[in-house]
Amino acid sequence: MKKWRLVGGVILVFALGVLVGSVVPQVYHRYWVERFWKDPAARKTALLEKLTKELNLSEIQQKEFIPIIEETDQKLEVVRQSRRADIKRVLDDSFSRMKEKLNPVQQQMLEELRAKHEHRFGKWKSRPHLR
Repeated sequence: MKKWRLVGGVILVFALGVLVGSVVPQVYHRYWVERFWKDPAARKTALLEKLTKELNLSEIQQKEFIPIIEETDQKLEVVRQSRRADIKRVLDDSFSRMKEKLNPVQQQMLEELRAKHEHRFGKWKSRPHLR
């Protein structure tokens, strides 16, 4: 009987370890993503706070860093937008080239696949960390 309790205890500890090991990082990541990416002002503030802490920035240096951080954030947003447009352009070209090689029934099936893809991509696009 004691042997079964020991085995059951080991299995329980293992199962709880797997559960905690898989849930805690997801919860932390979700918290971090929402905090850091959802609000651009919070993202900029967090970056300035991190740099201030890591580099021991004075108040004057912090004020000098603010426009640099803002400019960088704006440039990164342009890059994100252009990357999205480039991806869409490549996919549009690929789908149209595939469509030329298909019969009408297959073309309809391809359009349905594309609609599913765009629906899924729309969900990804709405995630804050991918904006």
